[in-house]
Amino acid sequence: MGNVARRARLVRSLVTMLALLLAATGACTRSKGEETVERLEGQIAQYRREPSDALAARIDASFARLDAEIAEIRAAAASEEGAERAEREADAQRLEERRSALKKEYYAARVEAAAEAAKGAAKKLGESLGKGLEEAGERLRDAVRGRETPD
Repeated sequence: MGNVARRARLVRSLVTMLALLLAATGACTRSKGEETVERLEGQIAQYRREPSDALAARIDASFARLDAEIAEIRAAAASEEGAERAEREADAQRLEERRSALKKEYYAARVEAAAEAAKGAAKKLGESLGKGLEEAGERLRDAVRGRETPD
């Protein structure tokens, strides 16, 4: 009976390890999406402070990565049944909702950046026009003074 008991313990240990491995794999899939969400939050905050084309490209890549991770979670859910399937589908749904909210934040940040750029361009144009008018006024004044002084 000693061998039977040892084998039973070994089987229980293997089943426990397998269950832990499967749980860890599922947790990694879920946390992977969460990591990307956190990365996007940071990137969008940085974009609000210092918008750039390079950062916009990284944000777009992060959104693509998040979309792929959501698809992976949905694919994993399709292979599950019962509570595990419902849990994975709920995870995917939460990530999709967060993605949607982040996309709105990103679009708002892009609009703000474009508005700031437009304000800066308008200010520069105004300054340039002002200088041009000032110079034209000075030339006109000099021309009028030149006519007023007898030669």
